[in-house]
Amino acid sequence: MAKQDGILIGIHYEYPFGGMATRPEWLPQGKDDWRRDLEMIKDTGFDSIRIRIGLDSSLDEVGQLLDICQDIGLGVLFGFATFYVRNQFIEKFPDAKVIDRQGIAYPLHEHDFRWQRACINHPEYRRQRDQLLADCAARFSSHPAVIDWDVHNEPSIGPGDHSCYNPHTVARYQADLAARFSSIEQLNQRWDTSFKEFAAVEPPTEVDAGADSFWRDWREFIARNLNEFLLDGIRIIKQYAPGAQVSFNYTNPYSIQHNGQDWWILPQLDYASSSHYWGSGPRTGAEAGSRIALLKALAPGAEIWLTECQGGPFRSDILWRGINIEAEVNQVFSYASHAHYFYRWDPLMAGPEPWINHMVDADEYDTERRLATKRVIADLRRHEDLIASGKTVPPRVGIYLTRDMIWAANARQAPIQETVVGIYALFMDLGYEVTFVPHTFSADCDLAVVAVPFTLGISEAEQQALQSYLSQGGRVIAELPMTNLKDCQDVGQWLGLECQQWIHPIYFIAGWSLNDAEGRFGGFAFHDQVLLDGFQGKPVATYRDSGAPALISAGTEGQLLIPTFALGRSYFSSLHRGARRLIQAWLPDTMEPDIAIQGMPEEYRSLVEARLVESEKGNLLFVINRSGYDWEIEVTPRGYQQVKVQLPTHGATHQLVRKVRYEK
Repeated sequence: MAKQDGILIGIHYEYPFGGMATRPEWLPQGKDDWRRDLEMIKDTGFDSIRIRIGLDSSLDEVGQLLDICQDIGLGVLFGFATFYVRNQFIEKFPDAKVIDRQGIAYPLHEHDFRWQRACINHPEYRRQRDQLLADCAARFSSHPAVIDWDVHNEPSIGPGDHSCYNPHTVARYQADLAARFSSIEQLNQRWDTSFKEFAAVEPPTEVDAGADSFWRDWREFIARNLNEFLLDGIRIIKQYAPGAQVSFNYTNPYSIQHNGQDWWILPQLDYASSSHYWGSGPRTGAEAGSRIALLKALAPGAEIWLTECQGGPFRSDILWRGINIEAEVNQVFSYASHAHYFYRWDPLMAGPEPWINHMVDADEYDTERRLATKRVIADLRRHEDLIASGKTVPPRVGIYLTRDMIWAANARQAPIQETVVGIYALFMDLGYEVTFVPHTFSADCDLAVVAVPFTLGISEAEQQALQSYLSQGGRVIAELPMTNLKDCQDVGQWLGLECQQWIHPIYFIAGWSLNDAEGRFGGFAFHDQVLLDGFQGKPVATYRDSGAPALISAGTEGQLLIPTFALGRSYFSSLHRGARRLIQAWLPDTMEPDIAIQGMPEEYRSLVEARLVESEKGNLLFVINRSGYDWEIEVTPRGYQQVKVQLPTHGATHQLVRKVRYEK
């Protein structure tokens, strides 16, 4: 089966492959049961399945499953689950355990199922992983059911506190240092160490926030080493399938220092892929949407695949009902994404696994979730060519988020994810399409507004580029780092602030009331506050209890906005309309929203998401409702005719819209 031109909507069908097949609930069921499942998967409207092959999988069984898929017209995304190794492997090679900086070795015992379950640098693990990829690619690369490849799911360096200090990893680091430094003396001079030789180097265990520290070098190696492991897997597949699309599936972009995942190598991959576990809650629109937007920004022009998506009950913000699934699947494709794979299909299993994240229940196909999904897929298929060839509207708001910002925030344990998602949510709820600027900032960009979530992580050259952007009429929101007073003072120097005190309440959420420029209630500030001795600019919001400045507009036209509280995190915590009003008042009147919504209380605006996909084949408006009420609303995309939308509780809709025709 060749990959189709439209969108892919598939589902995980892991069994009997992938992971620890010795667990009773992961045992094979046989060809008759596979066919029964696959035919029902096909009936649901899925065009493909995703499998994950483990080191203990039978390739003969894999071949049998592929043949059935070919027979009934299902494609297969051929993936791997080599993060799991069987307990027998660990017993035979105890030196393969992952070790964290506390010296704790993983897995802790046979029921510790976290991955990686073996150090990726262990020679026998690497040999077996490479051999499995080569064997599968050699045998199945020409199988007509295989549409694409995924060499690793949700990679990381391992569990625990900053893994991996396994001797095999340390030896690789020592060799890496020897290749980069001309002598051990040069290394010792750089980091004030006293190692006798490269083979004696021990990586540091204490976090150092310095950008040029020994700690940073070690953790950069960890990320680089994981990249090499993944890219080498892609190279092996392409040896046997030169024309194949091959990638791997990311999770978290905000923790390079800890887990080693480096989203910034996405341009080297054939498609940009990420897991997508957000449930259907009040922050889902921004949490899920910002991840998709970051994928798109890091790999412009690449296909965006969500290859592991929640399909049923899980831990929080759960998708118990089909109507939630309808909302979230529509959200995925409102970003003009190309593929969505549900996790997962388990009707023949028993034990704990099937009761987490399942589309169907054990020994039961016709769940409400499956039937609703069938309707959702059929409805989206009507517009799949439009979605696959379409693009979201050109954004005018950007979040400047570089790799160095992530590193700087990680080293200080700053909540960079909440800050970024909060900023994204704020502008999305104001009706703007938001993108990311993940590389060097250009003062000549087309964006009207740029938000900087962690100003401590930018260089002097970047500061100058932002100043040049401001001088050309752009607008910048610059968040203080909120990590300690000195960090705020360092950033304050170029923002024109004299920071006197940093206040960080110890509570899960605590803060201050705000007044706007007219002295009216203006919302809330949570988590952090900086008090000033002096500043350049004028206050556009103040703290209600003290009158101290909370939002400062600076620059010749007031185009630089500086919050003295944690703006992104505050909005993430509250989704409060007050913050939206303050930011809207700062924006120029000429900057109308990309999508305006009327007919619902302002308090609920953050629970209704709207997005437009434009294409030569038509223009498709998506509207998603995560509130507990039905709404009859009027939606007006910028430059398009207004439409009335009947929006069901926790539901979604999409419909074609027409552009406004202007009379000459």
